[in-house]
Amino acid sequence: MEVELTEDGVVVLDFKDLLESKDLSKSIETAFGYSGIGLLVVKNVPKFSEYRDALLPLGPQYASLPTPVLDKSVHKASNYSFGWSHGKEILRPGLFDEFKGSYYNNPQYDDPFKGEDDLIKKYPEACHPNIWPIEDFPALRPAFMNLGQLIVDVGLLVAMQCDRYVASKFPGYPANQLADVIKNSRTCKARLLQYFAINEDQTERTHDSWCGWHNDHSALTGLCPAMYHSMDGKTVVKSDIPCPDPKAGLWVRKRDGNEMKVNVPKNYIAFQIGECSQVLTGGLLRATPHAVQAIKYPESVNVSRSTYATFMQPNQDFVLRLPPGLDVTHAQVGQYKENMTFAEFHKATIDNFYTER
Repeated sequence: MEVELTEDGVVVLDFKDLLESKDLSKSIETAFGYSGIGLLVVKNVPKFSEYRDALLPLGPQYASLPTPVLDKSVHKASNYSFGWSHGKEILRPGLFDEFKGSYYNNPQYDDPFKGEDDLIKKYPEACHPNIWPIEDFPALRPAFMNLGQLIVDVGLLVAMQCDRYVASKFPGYPANQLADVIKNSRTCKARLLQYFAINEDQTERTHDSWCGWHNDHSALTGLCPAMYHSMDGKTVVKSDIPCPDPKAGLWVRKRDGNEMKVNVPKNYIAFQIGECSQVLTGGLLRATPHAVQAIKYPESVNVSRSTYATFMQPNQDFVLRLPPGLDVTHAQVGQYKENMTFAEFHKATIDNFYTER
């Protein structure tokens, strides 16, 4: 099949083609291969717009709750990987990220390791039960879970296409490996992000001014198109307004070092390949550094941004192995060591972004 692109050059897959299991290998190679940007979008996904519209306006509403209410959902024992997190992540070396808040939970299962207390204690970042503000903000759970489960379902179909492409290049590649990673996982993680309005800072915005440059370390990340909100202090005046700055939003760094603004159409789901898949495919599929640029001043005044990311990743004991005949030099993922479990890989990655505070 011919590769469909947006007007900005982003690969487009049609949900119908995914359901019908058409061979989309050329599109996968164009998006996720060495010369790709590590990202593609999927169009025509039923209920996606409905679920996006239900969840993203809740971001600024929840973030505007009184601090004592927000603190009820802060979970230090999981390294802030469940519940509410603000100001714990490192934006850049020496700079904590005060520019956004995040709500983390498993989008598929509230308590997937019930009764497995030793596992929860050993891997709290992945295995702890979900934390919900049921009394203070009951709307969050159903909206969060509906959107996350839909994104995982579509991501599974994208992973099947990745497996087909990789198997055509590596005869010894385990059949359906990436799809099985997602299908068997009890530890997918979703993140509702709320970027706060910047009302005073007049410094020039860099591409990493709202979120620092990084690679996702999951197998596959599903990403909602961002929603912008007009704010009056902590009160939402109107949601889903146009972004007032065309340079604000998601940027990726291409293999040649050039940086590209990525515009995800409003009703499309974006999928980024992660470093876990880069290892499992011996570098055939490549994660790409990405960042988020803040809205310039004064357009940034009283405008906030929300989005939602779903990280599809292996269970903690899953061993990351390269295709037969390849070694760590083919993976080209710095923190990876041969035969690491995903738990070890996750810890090596997350230690770069969080520290005691």
